[in-house]
Amino acid sequence: MKVVFIFVDGLGLAPAGPDNPLSTTPTPHINSILDGHSLTLEAAGRRGRLASLFALDATLGVPGCPQSATGQTTLFTGVNAAKAAGRHINGFPNQLLRKILAEEGMLKKIVSAGYSATFLNSYRPEFFALTNPEAGSFSASTMLNLYAGLPFRTFADMAAGKAVYFDITNRILPSLGHDIPPVSPETAGERLAAVAADYDFLLFEHFLTDIIGHSRNREQAAEAVEVLDRFLGSIFLHLDLKATLLLLTSDHGNLEDLNSRTHTRNPVPLLVAGALHREISPPQDLTGIVPLVMSVLPKSSRQ
Repeated sequence: MKVVFIFVDGLGLAPAGPDNPLSTTPTPHINSILDGHSLTLEAAGRRGRLASLFALDATLGVPGCPQSATGQTTLFTGVNAAKAAGRHINGFPNQLLRKILAEEGMLKKIVSAGYSATFLNSYRPEFFALTNPEAGSFSASTMLNLYAGLPFRTFADMAAGKAVYFDITNRILPSLGHDIPPVSPETAGERLAAVAADYDFLLFEHFLTDIIGHSRNREQAAEAVEVLDRFLGSIFLHLDLKATLLLLTSDHGNLEDLNSRTHTRNPVPLLVAGALHREISPPQDLTGIVPLVMSVLPKSSRQ
């Protein structure tokens, strides 16, 4: 069984309403995946024809709003990083969280168990010019890949159709000083599916949702939801779902409530699709994702 893990930063589950772009923006592909339902709290707990949707606790038993550094570290290791740190930590992992990622990182565990794994995101040339990436401020996913000893994908990989930038479409790259042609969400989804065919496990991170959630820009939020919907629709079209388990989840809420200036304490979605989705016993919170992934990877793939 192959696993495709799509991490969408800042995507919570909230009731449908005027401040939730996941309910006010047309999402025909998500609605089809969820048997007519939008990606809102009302759909949680449903096991459908193609996918099941569950709600995960992102607060991790710690007061305050969940944050990226601890939420992502928890998601990618199975260790309750917020409890280990005694608080939610925003931004990038500190020394404690990096230690947890280095020792318990999901990619390292997968590779050590003999599976093939890859991180699909492409990185800008500036990243590769660094002599010591660990000394900088990098996300949990970057450190996860670094500690697993896996290669980072480049713009050349992206040009060859072997990588996807974090915003899915490349449209943010001109503002970062790079003249890279845009791609459609459909093309990006097809590329993800093609690369996934060569690995036991694939990770892709999309965090424009969190950036836009903080801006509270309703037009941009609607565009982000549309891009995500089209991206997922293409993945479902091109991925071999008979031999693949697709997981989509997040580290904390944000985009689902444009009335809030901060992250939310809403649960986050766990969308499980493809093979075995009806048989999965869903975890209760972010600590359960790594055990879930390790439990479904096939013993026959181990070396």
